[in-house]
Amino acid sequence: MINILVVDDSLTIRIKFKDYLSNHGFEVHEASNGMEALEILKRNSDIKLIISDLNMPIMDGMTFIEFVRKEETGKEIPIMIYSTELDKSLKEEAKKLGVNAWVSKPLDQSRILTAIKGLLKD
Repeated sequence: MINILVVDDSLTIRIKFKDYLSNHGFEVHEASNGMEALEILKRNSDIKLIISDLNMPIMDGMTFIEFVRKEETGKEIPIMIYSTELDKSLKEEAKKLGVNAWVSKPLDQSRILTAIKGLLKD
């Protein structure tokens, strides 16, 4: 089973991801902010994909991604941003940090699944 980490401060979003992705054969780990997500990554070396929101308390998505990419184990994990943000400069900054995909809210399950499958193929 492929392990995915979903990082979002919205419990509703995390539940939707967990339900949907679990039904498609993925194991879903959840964090409500970047700090929690870093702890989960330390304990689970088998995470194969990260899906993260940007705007979260304690540690936002961009800061979280910076920390992930600095770690040797985090350099190869595909990262998808899932956000309401549409700002081009944010997308460019995310790309420079090593974000592999950007999907806009609201949740479009078929687009998310297509993006996930594409990221896991690479």
